[in-house]
Amino acid sequence: MNGYASERGRWFMAWRTLHRICGMMLIALVFVAGIRSGMFFDGDIYGVGAGFGVLLLLMTAAKTHGGIQGREIHGIGMMPDLVNLDKGLRVVLGCICGMILLYAFHGIGRPLSLEGTIKEIILWGSYGSFTAVAWRISRTGDGLRLMQIGWHLLGAVLCGSALLAVYGLLELPYGIYHTADADISASGARLGGLLQYPNTFGAVMAAFLLERLFALPPVLRSRTGTLRAAAALLPLLPYTAALLLTESRGAWLAAALTCAAGFAKERRAFAPLLVAAAAPLASAALLYRQLADAKLAPAVLPGLLWLAGLWAGGVLAGQLLCRWRHSGGPRRRYAAPGALGAAALLAAAAGALILHQVQDRTLGGAATLSARRLLYSDAWQLARSSLWLGRGGETWRQSYLAMQSQPYVGAEVHSGYMDILLNTGVIGLLLVLVLVSFMVARLIAVSSRLMPAVLVLIVHAAVDFDWSFGLVWLLLLWLTVMGFATTPSDQEVQNGPNTTQRRKRFKIVRKRLAVYKTKQEYQPLQSLSLLRVTAIILLAGWVLLAAALGISEVKERRAASEPPGAQVALLQSSLKWNPANTEAALSLADWLPPSQRIPLLKRSLVYAPNQPELSWKLAEAYSLRGESEEAAAWYLAAINRDRFNDVKQTRAVLKLASLADWHRTAGESVRSVEAARTGLNILKRYRSLAANLREMDSHRNDREFDLSILAVRQTTRLEKTLNGGTRKHMARQPEQADIPARR
Repeated sequence: MNGYASERGRWFMAWRTLHRICGMMLIALVFVAGIRSGMFFDGDIYGVGAGFGVLLLLMTAAKTHGGIQGREIHGIGMMPDLVNLDKGLRVVLGCICGMILLYAFHGIGRPLSLEGTIKEIILWGSYGSFTAVAWRISRTGDGLRLMQIGWHLLGAVLCGSALLAVYGLLELPYGIYHTADADISASGARLGGLLQYPNTFGAVMAAFLLERLFALPPVLRSRTGTLRAAAALLPLLPYTAALLLTESRGAWLAAALTCAAGFAKERRAFAPLLVAAAAPLASAALLYRQLADAKLAPAVLPGLLWLAGLWAGGVLAGQLLCRWRHSGGPRRRYAAPGALGAAALLAAAAGALILHQVQDRTLGGAATLSARRLLYSDAWQLARSSLWLGRGGETWRQSYLAMQSQPYVGAEVHSGYMDILLNTGVIGLLLVLVLVSFMVARLIAVSSRLMPAVLVLIVHAAVDFDWSFGLVWLLLLWLTVMGFATTPSDQEVQNGPNTTQRRKRFKIVRKRLAVYKTKQEYQPLQSLSLLRVTAIILLAGWVLLAAALGISEVKERRAASEPPGAQVALLQSSLKWNPANTEAALSLADWLPPSQRIPLLKRSLVYAPNQPELSWKLAEAYSLRGESEEAAAWYLAAINRDRFNDVKQTRAVLKLASLADWHRTAGESVRSVEAARTGLNILKRYRSLAANLREMDSHRNDREFDLSILAVRQTTRLEKTLNGGTRKHMARQPEQADIPARR
């Protein structure tokens, strides 16, 4: 018996150590995703995704080896209600697997971009792997604490790095967006932090702020010491200041709405939260005003002193208001209303200060709203072409240049839900809606304080492309896992008398599971079901696919800094690892002669048939070889896929005019006429498109599209070639009567 207990203890210690190591590795990978622009670029997606997959394989192997699956059930420190939690895991992972299957279906067919579709498979596989590993870690007390610590550290890194960049203590390329357009920024500068995009960074800061805000009630109810109360109030100012400095109206509105939803759910928490948080939030508003006036470039030492003073003052004032609210003595009945009134005045003053700073942008912004409406209208027209299943990954990026109704700049569709609709149709959108609805509904049902933080990320994704950042989905799933895992302990505290009864039920379930485990302990092979083996094989294949695409991306990036000879070798190697890498193919084509360039570009078109740059480079390659018919066809295709590009329109007319002259000099009148006719047709369409755009009452022309003088000057040249060639061609034709009849 002692030997069995000792062995069981060793098993438990090994499993606990593995949990800690995997937890730290998981958090480290999310840190990498945050530092690397929020997992927005392809190379970061593949690398981080492969890391999540390896972690899941490691935990699966350890779980299977030696029957650990059975032993963990009666380990020490496991959370109760495991069966209910596993049901939640199945719903979340089921929706994620459904998205992966949809993209896999597109990959088997002919998507608009095979690479974009595979990228989505890697992304959703990353989300599933992260969720599964985080779920396993959070089911132990130590693991849950580790996940909570990791969350706070990540928030500190994201917020701290942004504020340090503002004060010039950290060089953060593209961390601050400067603009002179008052419709975009009231102060002339917006904070984007490590994500390099203010709107999404604002939503992320709102999530961290709301998580800390709604974590205050337990601290306030417990009447803890001064230091713990100060520590609880400490994160409010930096998160609020970072949110305000983004000047993201969408993030502000989403934060306000979800905060109101949180207060509606926890009505009793409104008064204590307002009293505790009003002073730090007012200090953040003052800090925002000072930094905005300095255009996010304050003098370092005075700025840091101002920051320290406001930070300390906000925390101390918040504590004083809380003490005032709970003060005794003869005026006790006036203390709570007085503190609440003072807090309300502070909050109102902070709101007025913020609105006064951004009043022009808040009341204006019609141009931004009209641009969004135009973009959504075009996206809906594109979605209708394949409403149920979509067109695969990167549908908008591959299509918008061909179908945009006006020349705006928008490689992203600025709505996560619309992007899902374009990629996977109504079926995929329903899966995502089921997923996010389940997250929110389950968190509301279990009274989790993390619901507002989850909801702000879900709401803001409707009006911006937050979900193009893999980090946002990871944060969403991270919050969900922690919310589900912390539920039982919260309910035990609330239920009081039911605690003993629930513990007894859990002990009974644990004993039954222990009996089942004993029966299965000596049947490890039977425990490896066919479904599990298949899942492991698929997971391993997915990891290898992510690694291969990551290697291809690394080689493509390295090529940019190498000499020409090495560039060609690296780009060729990149295409071997990932033949669908169109960027590598486009870069390699510039170093190859036309005879080798054309087959390369045609192979790439198989993987991305609507990619405008591939068509354009094919047209250029054929024009270099003097093959005017093929060049004309590909020039037309390239222009159709990028209509509002006046540089391409002009160059196509010039190249076709040159080809027409070259054929005429060579005595090839028929080919000269065809080249001139195509050039005139392109010029006619170009002229009509520019005229229609000018006739619109209100239009956006972010790309500065207009009819170029150089293209217009080719009209006479092309008409002369066309008319002269046509007359010469007709002069050479025999009369109809002279044509002998065929026998």
